[in-house]
Amino acid sequence: MQARHLGVNARSAILAIALGAVLFPVTALPAHAAPRTCTVTEAKVLWDAGAADVQPTGSVTAADAALTFDGGAGVLEPVRPSGSLSFDGTVAYTSAAGVETTLSAPTLVIDGGSGTLLFDVQPEGTELIPQAALAEVDLRAVAVSESGDTINLDGVDAQTDATADGSDLLWAGTLGDLDLTVTADCTTIADTAVVEEEEQDAAASGILVPLIVVGIAATVTVVLAVGSVQRRKRNSARAAQPETVGDPLP
Repeated sequence: MQARHLGVNARSAILAIALGAVLFPVTALPAHAAPRTCTVTEAKVLWDAGAADVQPTGSVTAADAALTFDGGAGVLEPVRPSGSLSFDGTVAYTSAAGVETTLSAPTLVIDGGSGTLLFDVQPEGTELIPQAALAEVDLRAVAVSESGDTINLDGVDAQTDATADGSDLLWAGTLGDLDLTVTADCTTIADTAVVEEEEQDAAASGILVPLIVVGIAATVTVVLAVGSVQRRKRNSARAAQPETVGDPLP
């Protein structure tokens, strides 16, 4: 039995696949949008800290046993929100243990509905304690609002409680509530890793598509050549067969 060669329909299908690979190359999927990051442009904290006898400097001021931290800077993530606010200035006082102490680098860490007040603590005659957590802040009632690319945080009467370190290192007064006002400008920052991955995928697609096209074209050429050879063989075989002559009549 003679092998059949590919017909017109089969060859047309192969050619269609080759054309499809050329006209419709593989493209990378678009990356997910990067999360927004917000840079703090204004931050102010008013803490009813019970600090009756303190000496503030820099952006820290004291009045009626309350401390005000102004001119804060930092970065916030608008989801939850989370981030930190850093302030300049110092507060010098005598701790509940009777030790002359200086607080510096005030920082409010925000993590959703909770916050922590951190300070560099320098008790007299001892080593500096960097960014010690001295008070916990209840931020669940803080209002978060957005206007265009600007985010605002406003909190009033947020409860504060001394940590274990705060009880030892802070002044003898009772900690009260905290008011918070923050304004931040938000921008969307492209994820560098995602961009690089897209570029790599695009480069791989650019190399892969020509290889596929060349492979399909070579396959089509071989198939057509085999079909042509088989067709010539069949024609030669037919030509070599003797013609059948009927028996002569008696």
